[in-house]
Amino acid sequence: MEMSVELTFLTIKMKKVYSILEANEDDINYLIDIDFSHPVFKGHFPEKSVLPGVMMCDIVRYLVSDKLGIKVQLVLAKNIKFSRMIVPSEDNTYNVRISIVEDQKKYNIRAII
Repeated sequence: MEMSVELTFLTIKMKKVYSILEANEDDINYLIDIDFSHPVFKGHFPEKSVLPGVMMCDIVRYLVSDKLGIKVQLVLAKNIKFSRMIVPSEDNTYNVRISIVEDQKKYNIRAII
């Protein structure tokens, strides 16, 4: 079976779901604030807001891009574990620790939020 498919991608400029409060350049540590009034939480989930896993990955991608000074994208994910849900609380600040290892024109990233 063969299929011919034409895809059109719609780009929506949306405000970030987080803001950087602090950055420690030596250890690649960031203190971020999650904006739980962001529109993404209206659909995920309306009764109990949870930061979607894809948004966690996107936060890490933006922070790594910021650190390296280049635009990076996720091309392979061998092992992603979401060990806890990120939900609204009185203090919506989170520490993000990132390690970056360059390996033959690619970067191996390890991040903990």
